[in-house]
This record gives sequence, structure tokens and C-alpha cells, in this order.
Amino acid sequence: MDLLVLRLVHIGAGVFWAGSVYAFFLFVQPAAGDAAPSSTPFVYELLHGRRFSQIILAAAATTVIAGLWLLWRTSNGFDPGVLFGIGRLGYTVGGTAGILTFALGGGYVFPRTMTVERTIGTILAESRPPTSDEQTLLARTAKESRRAGWFVLAGLAIAVVSMATAQYWSLLVS
Repeated sequence: MDLLVLRLVHIGAGVFWAGSVYAFFLFVQPAAGDAAPSSTPFVYELLHGRRFSQIILAAAATTVIAGLWLLWRTSNGFDPGVLFGIGRLGYTVGGTAGILTFALGGGYVFPRTMTVERTIGTILAESRPPTSDEQTLLARTAKESRRAGWFVLAGLAIAVVSMATAQYWSLLVS
């Protein structure tokens, strides 16, 4: 029963994580950029008021922790013979992609999102347009986040596809 609960937590949090990142990166962020500066209050509300970035990071952490726990329980404590056996390799590849994606998102993208949130918060609190330094900071941060975002999307795609097809990998080599 506890494996079922772990699996539901892992899959549910993972679906939210991947779906939120894809929706934000492919739709919300470009639309907000195209509508700027009128979208600035919306972006601030999403990031600060709704804590969107923190919630995505929490979902990612939940996904990774539940996945590692599942892998530990189902691989005899990370036994390499089990982890790298053809019947489990899809989960190992997917898990590795998920962990690396979580590290990139949490360690690189998330701090940049917090910089955007703080900068926009200051601009809105002071009811003024951004200074040239703030414009430069926001443009640089957006460019860095967008570049890293493609790697996050690729990592999530690899994780999802690998885990969704893991049970069939052994059919490909038999």
C-alpha cells in the first residue's frame, strides 16, 4: 500500500511540475513579454502573490524525493544490478534526467525568477518605470532563464518519456 501512495505522490507531483513548467515557459512567459509593460502587475501577482515559483519548486522536490524513495524500495537499496538491468533502465534514465532537471531549475532558474520578482516588486511599490539598470537586469535575467528553460523542458521530456515507457524497454532488446 505504501508503494501505491508513493507512486501516486510521485506521479501527481510530477504531472503538476512538468505541466506547470511547460505552460509557463511556452505560453505565460512569452505572452507576458509581448504584453509588457502592462503585464508587469500580472507577473508580480503570479510570482509573489500566488507563489508560483515556490509551488513549482516544491512539486519538483516532492517528485524527486518520492521518486528516489520509490527507487530505493524497488531496487534493493539502489543495487546497481537492479538499477541498470534492462527492466529498470527506463526508470534510472528518467530519474537521472529528473534529478538533473530539478538541480538546474532549483539552482539556476529559481534564483533568477526571484530576482525578477524582487525587481518588479520594487518598481510597483515605488509606482515608477524601471530604471535603465533594472531594465538591463530584467532583460539579462529573462535571457538566461529562457536559455536554461529549454534544458529544463528537455530534461522533463526525457524524464516523462523514459518513465512512461520503462516497462517496454526490455521488449526493444529481446
